[in-house]
Amino acid sequence: MDQTRVVLDCDTANEVDDQFAIAHALGLPEGTLDVRGVISVHNTTAHGPGSRDMYQEEAVRVVALCASDVPCVPGADRPMESMEEPVPSAGLDFLVEEARLSPLTVIATGPATDVASLLLAAPESRENVRVVWLGGFGDEASYKVWQNRMGELNGRADISAWRTLLKEPVDLLHIPTWPAPAKILVDPTSFGEELRALGRPIASYLAGILQPLAAEYEYRSGKELWDLACVAAVADPGSITSEPLAVPTLDAAGAHDFTQPGREVDVVLDLDERRVLAGLMEALARHPEG
Repeated sequence: MDQTRVVLDCDTANEVDDQFAIAHALGLPEGTLDVRGVISVHNTTAHGPGSRDMYQEEAVRVVALCASDVPCVPGADRPMESMEEPVPSAGLDFLVEEARLSPLTVIATGPATDVASLLLAAPESRENVRVVWLGGFGDEASYKVWQNRMGELNGRADISAWRTLLKEPVDLLHIPTWPAPAKILVDPTSFGEELRALGRPIASYLAGILQPLAAEYEYRSGKELWDLACVAAVADPGSITSEPLAVPTLDAAGAHDFTQPGREVDVVLDLDERRVLAGLMEALARHPEG
């Protein structure tokens, strides 16, 4: 079978899970994914107007630690101003070109600005593109109160893009942050030691950004690595469970309305978290030793 051509579209350094997702994708066995590039998208809700550049620096760092030569391309530096206006960027140009070459899967683990801009700027790409996007809630009281203190960041950071992605006729695998990705929980201290034991520079770096979170998550069940669900869904489809569901409509403030459902898309409802984490560790072990 041909490799799946993918572009990773990430808000790397908004959290720590994008870094894990990039390293996972780049460490998969040869012939699994053809990673064409890593695009950095803003999250101005989390880190203000300079967020895209901050995330770009982190993406370059992570890719270098993986000893990979895939290009890191700056994407949108701000949200869409409306559902009709794409945000221009080098990342958008890169996506348009890659989508024209052959079928492409965009693994989007941040705000949907770049993928929504692609659908608007190059509508013909809808025939050639699959989008795997993590965002929104599933719901469990809007994914519990503490996570919802600012709303779900990937969606809230660009509500126009979020609404566009749910509306436009593109092949979409939607991964709400709850219930499936919320199961990918690790203890920052002990899992960090497992990472360091691999003896890989990228694994040690991931431990270094994860372990400082130990105090924050001391009284919780663990730290979520949500974005790993997106890579697993593409590289190891048997690790996730999905089914077609009607997406909600969203108002201009991003409020869900399930009483007037929109089109049907595939939605991830469950996953095997042990299998996902085992796949991550196997991928990290394939990276060069220090």
